[in-house]
Amino acid sequence: GDFSSRPSSVILISMKNIAILGAAGRTGQLLVDQAVEAGYEVMAFIRDTGETMDERPHVKVVSGDARRPEDLLKVLSGQDAVISTLGSSKPGDRVIADSTVSLIQAATEAKVKRVIMMSSFLATKNFQPHPIVKFVLRLMGSIVSDIHSGEARLQASELDYTIVYATRLTNEPLNPHFKIVGTDEKVGATDSISRADVASFLLQQLDDTQYVRKTVLITDK
Repeated sequence: GDFSSRPSSVILISMKNIAILGAAGRTGQLLVDQAVEAGYEVMAFIRDTGETMDERPHVKVVSGDARRPEDLLKVLSGQDAVISTLGSSKPGDRVIADSTVSLIQAATEAKVKRVIMMSSFLATKNFQPHPIVKFVLRLMGSIVSDIHSGEARLQASELDYTIVYATRLTNEPLNPHFKIVGTDEKVGATDSISRADVASFLLQQLDDTQYVRKTVLITDK
């Protein structure tokens, strides 16, 4: 059935305490900074395999394995929402599928309804690769199927998810003029968006119900 029309519980809650998964990553760090600046209390979840992050006012750091529900529960307990910037780095690691299953379990147990997830344009129908890019993509096929597998689980859950697809990520500064890609519009490997803009858009979703139980693709150019 179409879940998008059902009333969302998001509207009733004022979001104040948020968990950020993948907080030590390049987008995750920007997201933590922007969240603190916007007045949120942040639980920053980092990998327990050598990632580090300094505690500071309004940021508590928890390390663990995102594929273990009990580790995620430590970071989700008492939170109003969770934003995930977890990414798959190498083919075959199934980190998105496995961590999404754990996230659904932990969020349900912690009664965190609002889940905002960053993803890649490679997993969208809008992506029209150039023939050379197509060849490279064949090598990355397992990463895309890992993303699809995790997202299908999330979309089948009871959670108020938003999946935010971003085009190729850059380190450009924050630019408020990024755009939403229409369902029939195509994007390619030359389209890009800054990590700062993605972080900003992820944060905006905490106060915006427009994309609850929906997916959205964003780009700068």
